[in-house]
Amino acid sequence: MNGRVPSYHILHRQPGGLIEALWRDCLADADFPTHYTAPEYFLEPGFRNKGAFAVLSLSGEEVTAILTGTNDGAYVQSGLSVRPQIVFSRRADRLRAMANVLDGLLVEAESARLVDLFVWSDIATLVDPRFRKKQYEGVAMLDLSRGPDALYRKFSENKRRNIKRAIKYGVSVEPANDPAKVSDYYSICVEWSRRKGLSIPGEEEFHQTIALRNNRLLLLARHEGKIIAGVVIRFSPHGVMEYAANSSLQNALHLRPNDLLHWRAIEWGCREGMTHYSLGGAHLFLRKFGGEIVPTTRHRLDLSTFRRFAIGDWIADRAEQARPLIPGRLTTIARSLKSLVEKPRNPRAKAGHDCPPIPAGRIRTGKSP
Repeated sequence: MNGRVPSYHILHRQPGGLIEALWRDCLADADFPTHYTAPEYFLEPGFRNKGAFAVLSLSGEEVTAILTGTNDGAYVQSGLSVRPQIVFSRRADRLRAMANVLDGLLVEAESARLVDLFVWSDIATLVDPRFRKKQYEGVAMLDLSRGPDALYRKFSENKRRNIKRAIKYGVSVEPANDPAKVSDYYSICVEWSRRKGLSIPGEEEFHQTIALRNNRLLLLARHEGKIIAGVVIRFSPHGVMEYAANSSLQNALHLRPNDLLHWRAIEWGCREGMTHYSLGGAHLFLRKFGGEIVPTTRHRLDLSTFRRFAIGDWIADRAEQARPLIPGRLTTIARSLKSLVEKPRNPRAKAGHDCPPIPAGRIRTGKSP
């Protein structure tokens, strides 16, 4: 393209040596480094056997951008609408760096039928127009450089009142510093997940995730000596901290432990030199912390026969637009039709066989002719 020679690395395990050093140099020079754009991404228990990968954009001897994701063979995904997994060096030519990571992404997705890439909306125009765009509400984002006092003043009156109420009721917050406390919280997590109809994480994987102390913080709320709630924070040291999960006892919600947990997390992030707190959504509970709402955009590339995923998107969009005008049953039918083409299935997995593992340490370097 215009005589440009794109360059990238594709990795499938945590690198060492020069590649790791260049990767970390990029993060150190980035405005928004997150844990899932760091080399430790490959240590995540939840991504085992899910085809985790990273694409590094190269310019000379520098890494200028990083994109991470998962690849199950049929479906390649980078990030979520509430969690893009892409970062740029401040010195990067963003248009060129984006082209590099997209070149690598498409090589990674050579056998896929669908590719989803989520980015912060301020860089959405840099993505190849072949990808179809859909904008999302995004996430509430706090600028921690303002300090805890200034941030607290921006909380809604209701939020400040709930924090004071939790303290008055004797709720305290502490980090989980031993496996026994993590186990106590896990039981709350199980009960919470059942109540909300969510999938329940395996206990071993849960413990392994919380044990990633360099990028995880579990804060526990106690009342009268009993753990009643907790919040999990994912972070990149001196970078972005992200609200990852929360669970609480139903009979303790009147004590307002969740409001206090987020406030203590914000205080911790300010002390530790974190730059931002991404609250992982934009619903009312999170908006009341006073952050800026940062939108995100999904870029979808349908590589399937007959573009069946694009058809599914079209059905969903038309149903959403017509919802006030059509009977509920027709809306349900439209959703059912969309579900038939929602997400590709790996044929091996459908047949009851695991996909062959990606060889450990596979690294590909790509350069266009």
